[in-house]
Amino acid sequence: MRRSTRITTLAAGTAAAAALVVTGLAVGHTPTRATAHEPRKTGVVVAHGADRHPSQTATDWVTYADHVVEVTPVDERDIPPSQEEVDRGEGVILRGVTLRVDKVLWTRSGATQAAPASFDWTAYGWQFTDGDVHNRTEMAGEGQPRIETGHHYVMALEWEAPRCVPGDGELPGRWRGLGSESIIPYDNGVLGEGEFQGRPLQLKAARATALDPGDPDYSLRDEFTGHTAAELADRLIGTPPGQKTQRSLRQADAPAEECS
Repeated sequence: MRRSTRITTLAAGTAAAAALVVTGLAVGHTPTRATAHEPRKTGVVVAHGADRHPSQTATDWVTYADHVVEVTPVDERDIPPSQEEVDRGEGVILRGVTLRVDKVLWTRSGATQAAPASFDWTAYGWQFTDGDVHNRTEMAGEGQPRIETGHHYVMALEWEAPRCVPGDGELPGRWRGLGSESIIPYDNGVLGEGEFQGRPLQLKAARATALDPGDPDYSLRDEFTGHTAAELADRLIGTPPGQKTQRSLRQADAPAEECS
């Protein structure tokens, strides 16, 4: 069994691609046929994106994350599509989700930003077609939770300081994920159980779909399915950080003060 890690960036304008983030993926307002497909069995449009950082292993998490937290989505609101999408008759409606931090499981030594009590997150919402924004099909990132109210998650977070993007102005500081493997479902106090890719996943099914350790896509979610967040925290505490690779931001980005 193999979980695809092929990186395909969603087509987007400069501002949208720089500003909208879903679990560490740069996400635009306009998915294309090459970057989204609709499995008949689930009726969920699955989108692909580019990971900001490696996120499969404990070493990845302690190298790139500032905090690992238990969270609960407490509110969500639609983010309207662009006028260009409305005029074209198809596009993406994203969601702004407010996440409450229930517990901090791990913090990087030297983290400059304390873990938040709550934070906002931009999540996939729906794809609309046929010129009707109410003609919606749910959308989720490939191989990751959609982030829905009524569920719980464990997330690895990195604080991104405000920065300047030419043509877009200053982007405020925000909490971001690492990549597609930096969010784990956590309903009923059990890792792997809960909402995943827009559908509820019971523990038996989560275990059945977990990859084997020898698979190149094997991740912490596979390893810790059926375990508790405390056990995951113990692993992170005992794992030394690795060497960071170069951040995949646009070369033109600059500190926020350079916008003035």
